[in-house]
Amino acid sequence: MAQDTLHPLPTTEPETVLGLPATPLRRYVLDYRGYRMDLDRPQRRLEVPTDVVTVALAFEGRMRLTDALSPALAVSLGSVAAGLRRTATIAEHGGLLHGLAVSLTPHGAFRAFGPVAGELGGQWAEAGDVLGPRLGTLAARLADAPGWRTRFALLDAHFGALFADGPLWEPDVRWAWQQLRRSHGRVPVRTLVEGTGWSRRRLELRFRAQLGLAPKQAAGILRLQRTLRLLTAPDGRFAGADLAALCGYYDQSHLDRTFRAMVGRSPREFLASRRSADARQQPADRVLGRVTSAVLDTD
Repeated sequence: MAQDTLHPLPTTEPETVLGLPATPLRRYVLDYRGYRMDLDRPQRRLEVPTDVVTVALAFEGRMRLTDALSPALAVSLGSVAAGLRRTATIAEHGGLLHGLAVSLTPHGAFRAFGPVAGELGGQWAEAGDVLGPRLGTLAARLADAPGWRTRFALLDAHFGALFADGPLWEPDVRWAWQQLRRSHGRVPVRTLVEGTGWSRRRLELRFRAQLGLAPKQAAGILRLQRTLRLLTAPDGRFAGADLAALCGYYDQSHLDRTFRAMVGRSPREFLASRRSADARQQPADRVLGRVTSAVLDTD
């Protein structure tokens, strides 16, 4: 299966290229993103919680990842596997960074990697350590490939084979996740319990095993993502109490507290970072259809 869309992104960096997977894979893979950056000073990006599992395969360079709420939680990694997280990540790198990132739906991550996808919940890990030696072989083939189009086609073939034989979510987990997605995280957990016929404890255990988070935590990420989409919409017509009510918060104070507890800064501060001079010179978000990032000062 050949990848069929290739889009250089507007940026001052040497190469940032977006690719879409082959059509049969798009229920599981959101996009591919190739990058090659040789920076003369460190860059720091705030990566907010999203409903996306990321596998970044590094050809050259390493990245330091720090929890935005708990700075003591920090690692330095080459290739990265990142599960669903409830708190934001600060990603920092300098010099040469060359590689390719794959953005997977939670179901796609489980289909590709099985129970490991659930174990990644809330974590970052060296991708080869947790996803197996085949990933190291794939990374080497991608690094040696002559260009991004060929690399994206190799990814199509690799993930197509994984999805063909991979495990599926349990039907009740899939149903519950669909309810959360359709409601932007607003459906009560008790409704999911009643709909599955499971106990609350069993529902939580199955969600953790297959998504990496409990239903309430997953709902919080979906509410945050809707909040971010409305906050950053060009018309800017939702704010304050109206925004809070639309996104499922009790009031504006509840929205602000929750936002800060997940992102590490207020909505106003997050928007200011996205509007900074550095942010205007490069793509803000790393996944199609999601608000994912803000560029931070390096002082």
